[in-house]
Order: sequence, then C-alpha cells, then structure tokens
Amino acid sequence: MENYEKIEAELSQQGQLSQKQQKKERRKIYWSMLYIVATIIAVLLFGLFNQQFGNVFHTIMNLTPGFLTLGVIVSLIYFLFECEIFRLLLRSQGYHVKVSTGLKNALIGLYYSYITPSSTGGQPMQAAYLLRDKIPVGISTAVLIIKFVCFQCAFVLVSAVSFIGMYGKLTAENPGIIPFIILGLVVNGGSILFFISLFFKPVLHLLCRFVKWLAGKFRFLKKRQNLFESIDRFEVDFGSYTDDFRGKQKSLVAGVLLSIPQFILQMSVIYFIFRAFGYHDVSYWEIVAVQSLLQVSVSFMPMPGASGAQEIGFSSFFKNYFVNDDLYAAVMVWRFFTYYLVVIAGAVLVVTDQFWYRRKELREATRSSLPTDEKNA
Repeated sequence: MENYEKIEAELSQQGQLSQKQQKKERRKIYWSMLYIVATIIAVLLFGLFNQQFGNVFHTIMNLTPGFLTLGVIVSLIYFLFECEIFRLLLRSQGYHVKVSTGLKNALIGLYYSYITPSSTGGQPMQAAYLLRDKIPVGISTAVLIIKFVCFQCAFVLVSAVSFIGMYGKLTAENPGIIPFIILGLVVNGGSILFFISLFFKPVLHLLCRFVKWLAGKFRFLKKRQNLFESIDRFEVDFGSYTDDFRGKQKSLVAGVLLSIPQFILQMSVIYFIFRAFGYHDVSYWEIVAVQSLLQVSVSFMPMPGASGAQEIGFSSFFKNYFVNDDLYAAVMVWRFFTYYLVVIAGAVLVVTDQFWYRRKELREATRSSLPTDEKNA
C-alpha cells in the first residue's frame, strides 16, 4: 500500500511539473503566434497605403502552382542539408543521431531563430533538446557553433561573389543599397572570426571565467547549487572539440562545402516565386545573387526574423524585377514561404514534441516507481 501511495505522490508531482512545463511552452507558442499576427497586420497596413494593394489577391490567385511547388521542394531539400550537415558534425564527436532527430532539430533551430531577436534563440534551444538525447551541452554547443560557422562561411562567400558579379548593375540601377551590402559582409565576416576564436582554449577559459564572475554578482544565481561546476564541465566538454582537431578537419571542410549548395538552395526559393509570377527574362543566377545580397544586408537586424527590414529590403532590391504592379504581392508570397510557414510548422512541432515527451517521462516515472517484480511482469 505504501508503495502505491508513493507512486501516486510521484505521479502527481510529475503531473504538476508537466502541466507547468506545458503551460510555459504554450505561452511561448502564444507569443510567437501573436508576433506573426502583428507582423502580418503591419504588412497589410503597409499594403493599404500601397497602390498595388487592390491587385494583390487577384495576382496571387493567378500564380503558376508548378513553380510554387518547386519552391516547396527546394525548401525541403534545404532542410535535408541542414539535417545531414548537423549529423555529420555530431558524428565527428562520436555521437550518432537519427535522421528524424536531425530534421526535428533543424526545424526547432530555425523556429526559435525566427522568433527571437537577432536569431539568438536557435542554438540554445537546439542544445537543450539534444540534452534529452544524453548529449552534453558543451559538446552540442560546440557542434552547433561549428555548424553556424560553416554556414556563415558559405553565406559570406556566395554573397561576396554575388556582390562582385552584380556591382556594375547595382552602381547603375540601385547604388543606395551598396553601403548596406558592405556593412552586412563586414558584420557577418566578423561573426565568423568571433565564433572561431571560442575554440582557442585561452579565449574560452576567459569567457567562462567572466560568466562565473557575472553569475557571482547575482544572488539568486550564486545560490544555485553546482552552477559553477556546470560552467567548468561545459568548458571541458566544449574544449574537447579542439583536443583532436586533426581528426575533425575533414568533417569541417565537408560542412563548409555542403553549406554552399545549402545556402544557394535557400536563396533559390525566390526564383521559383519569380517564375510563378510569370517572369522569365532574368537568369536564375541573377535572382539568387540579388536574394543573397538582400539576405546579407538585413541578417544582422535585431528584430526576430529581421521582420520589417526583410520586407523593406525586398522592395528595394527587387523593385526592378517585379515590374507589373505585383511587388507587394511578391513580398507577401515570399515571406509566407520563407518565414511564416516555417514558424507555424515549428510551433506545431514544439507543442506536439512537448506533449509526447511529457507522456514518455510519465511512463518512465511510473515504471521506475513500480516494485521490481511488477516491472518484470
């Protein structure tokens, strides 16, 4: 009888924790959905003052569905690249995850990046989810930063080549955007150098010392048990990436090389939207180049998903390409495919995953609380 009372008490406690966690996750989803609604309303209000607004829905209804389908397929292939590069870098650390886990992690990373300022929430949340799979936070953080560096290298490289190739046309047709492109290249290039510096152990040690010093200034953090031990353990796990760097060079080079077509695929979605609007007089590579320059110009903006900057930037960069009074419609379709659809899918995944994970925890808690003979029954 006492065992069963103990089981009920533990299950009740687990249930309360589960409910609190679910409420917390629901609040995150509500805020992200509210943010989406707010940005959509802002875009619609912008459209009301735009002469093209009256033609928007008529234009969208007449888009070519085949090209939109190709845009979706390209986006899915991009996700596969995101998954496989991540799995490749994890394997270099001796950790093997399933394809389904890699895909889930990729979508969760994009979702939290899109709803947090300056895309700061993606990697921390990915590391938190990987902790469920018994992957230490220090190791997962190191892998995720390397993944970010690989993508940034591809991002800056393709954007720099695009800038060189498009410089003459930009100077003649749209010189006002050139300073933003240069600033974007400098900022994104600087981010590569900063994150690479973290893999030098003296820099990492200095940063961890600073975090411990900062934590010591806050009483509520100072009282947390094992906080400083956790920081030391993180430093050891993170630093393990550089312990056998020669053994990881091939995976690092492969990560950069695979990130180049991945980035090009991401930039290709706008081309298929461009074709869906009935345009065919501009080459694929030019549209991809312009999209990459737009991306590098607004990627460092602090708003979640660079909202506002993306829409305004699109209007500036593509005003000479969508010339049939359909620029505003193109902005709406493009943002739906590249932003809102990802955020909605990510929100659904987070809620569903949290639900199943809590059910799994409750089942394991129930089983662990049962007497040995009942476990084996």
